[in-house]
Amino acid sequence: MSKQPRFHIRKSDDLYQPIPFLFVTERMCAEILAEREEIAARQPAGMRKRQQALFARYDPQVSAEAFGGLLNLFGNPADEAARR
Repeated sequence: MSKQPRFHIRKSDDLYQPIPFLFVTERMCAEILAEREEIAARQPAGMRKRQQALFARYDPQVSAEAFGGLLNLFGNPADEAARR
């Protein structure tokens, strides 16, 4: 990779372990998924399947949906700004 990943940690076997964030915004989710695509694209074909299996253990979209739901419980400031 041209730069250090922000949302994944490189392991000793050259696979990237997702960092399981508790709170994930929609923008952060998009950045995590884009980083995953970049990581997978740069890996040898034989490693991609193992890498995808490792990525599948943590779905940032689930965290983003949960965080959005939590924000909605308390009045999401982004929704408030959009209504003005």
